[in-house]
Amino acid sequence: SDNEILDMMVYPNPADGNYVTILSSVEGLKEIQVFTVTGKKVLDTVNNENTLDTSSFNSGIYMLKVTINGQSKISKLVVR
Repeated sequence: SDNEILDMMVYPNPADGNYVTILSSVEGLKEIQVFTVTGKKVLDTVNNENTLDTSSFNSGIYMLKVTINGQSKISKLVVR
């Protein structure tokens, strides 16, 4: 159902700095998982910030899964 899909915006995308901003109208802790396109998990963290440090990521395309209060969304994240 639509209630289970998180309303979320990630920018800048492509990420060209050391972080991206994750904004959502849903309040709560963000459970963040980042995967490579081959499915390898490169990050699994929980934070209360609106920013995600991408400085350790190699250039490429990643899948970003964010879960807040049981609502999830997967977006593509490009790191330059």
